[in-house]
Amino acid sequence: MIVGRRLRRVCSVLGPVLKWFAALFLVPIATALYHGEPVGPFLAPLAVSFALGAAGEWVGRDSDLTVDDGFLLVTLTWIGVSLLGSIPYLMSGTGSFAVPVNAIFESFSGFSATGSTILLDISIEKHGAALMLWRQLTQWVAGMGILALAVAVLPRLSAGGAQFLDAEVPGPRLERLTPHIAETARRLWLLYLGCSVVLLVLLLGVHYGGLAPNMTPYQALAHVFTTIPSGGFSPKARSIEAFAPAVQWIIIPFMFVAAMNFTLLWQTIFSDPKAPARDPEFRVYLSICAGGSLLVSLMLWGDGQFATLEETVRQGTFQTATLLTTTGYASTDFAVWGEEVLAVLLLLMFASGCVGSTSGGLKLMRWIVGMKVIGRELFQMIHPSSVRPMWLGRRTVKEPVVRGILVVILTYLLLVVGGTGVVAVDAYRAGVDMALGEALTGTLAVLGNIGPGFGTLGPMGGFEALPATTKVFMCLLMVAGRLEVMTFLVVLAPSYWRG
Repeated sequence: MIVGRRLRRVCSVLGPVLKWFAALFLVPIATALYHGEPVGPFLAPLAVSFALGAAGEWVGRDSDLTVDDGFLLVTLTWIGVSLLGSIPYLMSGTGSFAVPVNAIFESFSGFSATGSTILLDISIEKHGAALMLWRQLTQWVAGMGILALAVAVLPRLSAGGAQFLDAEVPGPRLERLTPHIAETARRLWLLYLGCSVVLLVLLLGVHYGGLAPNMTPYQALAHVFTTIPSGGFSPKARSIEAFAPAVQWIIIPFMFVAAMNFTLLWQTIFSDPKAPARDPEFRVYLSICAGGSLLVSLMLWGDGQFATLEETVRQGTFQTATLLTTTGYASTDFAVWGEEVLAVLLLLMFASGCVGSTSGGLKLMRWIVGMKVIGRELFQMIHPSSVRPMWLGRRTVKEPVVRGILVVILTYLLLVVGGTGVVAVDAYRAGVDMALGEALTGTLAVLGNIGPGFGTLGPMGGFEALPATTKVFMCLLMVAGRLEVMTFLVVLAPSYWRG
């Protein structure tokens, strides 16, 4: 009985969201008509999505969601749109998409802004311009959050929008820009759209300026769709390596900005330019990005990987930024670099970007709090009678928040270790040759929404050879990672369904 009532309440919001989601298929439909390609693979999911949305709206009617229902709503939304988004791949049936689990994997990777791919034959010529643009569009829509957009445009969701955004938007807590949550969602999406437009203008500028002839308008739009959401899907098999150095230098700062706290970014642009200097998370983020870029560049220079200093610095900075921000692009096949460099890159994969950004992973804020907890415990071992509150910048962090952050860190690390074991064992069962390091980085790549791993799962490789069971398991890890682990796990707890 409790299950039925909860599902009915969730359907009251999920229905309108799916009806809105159906409109997204108009973009690839228009692209297909322009290029003379079939529109059937996009008309079918449009109809299915609208029909499911109307049915959900009818089932839910005027039910009011509770706070606990928000967890189920967010989880079902991300799983539902990922399954609907796989229909164009399934109906196209081209190349690797001829296998259903591959189509589902690619869709989950897109909507979670992970960027891991099963495609080894990435090309517009092979799969068509419309399908490849849909692949990129799934990341752009998911970057700021599907429900965040729904709250911004659907009046029905504005009343209970805070609970949806707190469960969906990456980070320990969503900081409001205005007293009204719908207005906050609109401002975040406007900022997100603004960053996309600026990047598009710059990419088109270097194209028409003759600095990047391969960066056509189509390619520019496709890479905007995958840079700003920290996604990493590229319509080129060699990713950003296929373009001129000018393109790589342009994309680096936009990856950095996309992994910033968007609330902080809004304040910096419109009200307080000095806000980043006072933000402890941003200072750590900037330090890691600058220090990591310098360290990787120096190591590459010492190894003689590249002929010139400019190329060495560019490659070191680009790969530091793309893995730290969980974007997952590649300007070269970094999987063949030395083990020392790969060790540094692995640490960057654990770090991730800021809370309230489009990046995946644990977020630096949690690591900062975790390190402060260790420091406080050491201090209290020396001074047992001391009482030392947790400070983060000029704010104190309440103990329940500290405890929650530590739980997320521990759960995340356990999922990395446990997931590595599952992937390695399943590969052995299926007779797939996979080193333990590949299983580790592959698990971390999907859970942290990073994209490429190392070895055969590296930037110039893919996940196609993995067993079907591993791909399904990784799809769940992508959703768990996109929803910051606990939101996804809470709906699996028996107590959640007992009311």
